[in-house]
Amino acid sequence: MAHFFSNIVPVWVVTALGVVLVGLFVGVDHRVSSMVAVLAASILMAFVLQVVAYQSGGLVGRLSLALTGSVLLTALAAVVFQVLSVVD
Repeated sequence: MAHFFSNIVPVWVVTALGVVLVGLFVGVDHRVSSMVAVLAASILMAFVLQVVAYQSGGLVGRLSLALTGSVLLTALAAVVFQVLSVVD
């Protein structure tokens, strides 16, 4: 459980923070490319955290959980941004 909080949750937090910053500061025309950059940064962060805190047991599970959460957060943000752009 300790690896969950030290390896997975920070990746999700960075993804959520990046998506919020994209929503606040990036124009509608560049949101998709910016969200791809946020997702790429979170994937890179997930790999780095797994390498830094190397534990061979459960590596694939932790990495897949971190990446799945990041992809789902980014997809949810894309849906929200799309709905908000239609409403405007």
